[in-house]
Amino acid sequence: MRQETTVARPPATARPPTDRPRTDTDPRTLTGPNGPGLRDAPDGTAGPGPRHEADHRNEIVVAGRITAEPLVRELPSGDRVATWRICVARPTDTRYAGRGFDSITCASFDHDLHEGIRAWRLGDVVRMSGELRRRTWRGREGVRSVCEVEARTATLLRAVGTGAVERKATGR
Repeated sequence: MRQETTVARPPATARPPTDRPRTDTDPRTLTGPNGPGLRDAPDGTAGPGPRHEADHRNEIVVAGRITAEPLVRELPSGDRVATWRICVARPTDTRYAGRGFDSITCASFDHDLHEGIRAWRLGDVVRMSGELRRRTWRGREGVRSVCEVEARTATLLRAVGTGAVERKATGR
């Protein structure tokens, strides 16, 4: 079982002035003197601040074939997470030689979505939308990480062995 960990960052130090001209597009000027997304913390150090930038987006839509059926498990915190994996074919004109597909791990904490995806089977073709997340944990081999799609919506496009059927799993 994987365990998520967070890595503490050392306190930021004051940056020496530079003779690089600051412009409106310079990210250091977007949120204050400590740099992008940084604010003064109560202890006098600079720390990460809230990011509510209008032009920041994390949206992803993927569609592919189920290669690992959804598994719902309970975390030590009491939250429930469903995880599954899909295989997405790469375009034939891709610059990345080798495999002709990508394997993508998907997850959801949405209980309503869990109910809708329980019937998915290996080989079903599905479509999800959500956000891309990077999860990090410490294992026997050291610090590990994986990028996953955190699904907000999920739709069964075609069940294995049947014609075109579109059934949407209800989520947020």
